Amino acid sequence: MLFSFFQISVCSVDDESVSCDLTDDSIAAVAANCPHLAELNVRDCKHLTDALIAAVAEKCASLAELDVGDCSILTDASRAAVADNCRNLEVLSVVNCELAALPANIGKLSRLRQLLARGNQLKELPRSIVELDASCHVDVTYNSNPLELSTNKIWRQGIPAIKRYFEEHDDTA
Repeated sequence: MLFSFFQISVCSVDDESVSCDLTDDSIAAVAANCPHLAELNVRDCKHLTDALIAAVAEKCASLAELDVGDCSILTDASRAAVADNCRNLEVLSVVNCELAALPANIGKLSRLRQLLARGNQLKELPRSIVELDASCHVDVTYNSNPLELSTNKIWRQGIPAIKRYFEEHDDTA
């Protein structure tokens, strides 16, 4: 196949004037034939499944940026597969995905620079989030109160502040 000789760096369907007609089969073909895929933007492809995102995560270990924003059909299974397999991920966007939780193993993404999770239904953050690099930008705006506080100021101060919160919370338990 011709695809196997090329490295595709970006696959994007982020164009509001075009509806997302990509299917699991089309994205699976890209994943199978482009193991060096660096960026994948399937924002607003509401019909993509957990199996597809898990297959992309398993076959595209070089993935540095993944945007599955507005893909509300995805569940914990695909999010866990991404955290388990995409160790080179630097940007993860799960904006407006109706998430109730981030993957418990999110801390495995040691290269993550941006975690964009605004507009979900997060009620708490997984403790492994403190394993992310201290410079990682975490955006959980427009969610429920993920740190169970009267304000969301702590997460806005970054990973070190979130880590202190968990340490203090553990001391009072």
